[in-house]
Amino acid sequence: MERLDALHDLLAKVKAGGDVYDFGVVGGPTLRGYAEGACVGSLDAAKKLHEAVLPGWQWQVWVDHNGMAVAVVDGMEFSSPEVSHHDPSRAWLIAILEALIAMEEDKE
Repeated sequence: MERLDALHDLLAKVKAGGDVYDFGVVGGPTLRGYAEGACVGSLDAAKKLHEAVLPGWQWQVWVDHNGMAVAVVDGMEFSSPEVSHHDPSRAWLIAILEALIAMEEDKE
């Protein structure tokens, strides 16, 4: 339950925008680095994080007709006004966090 709560807290911070510095719940230093990179605009970092924590999961990231960043991780779609079209890596990070939350909830 502690990890689930921490993931929910992190998800809320990432959705709110701005700088997020505490990615410890994601994993060790390498994974934290990928999450930080994704949070500040690196699609390469988002891809590396995705491959590390969701191996074999499919993904798509695009900007829809409303100019909103959208990320899909194995059928789970994320699209929100909190994430602008200028920030597809953050949308992808949010989709990854939502997938991790779903996996934690399935454990309970």
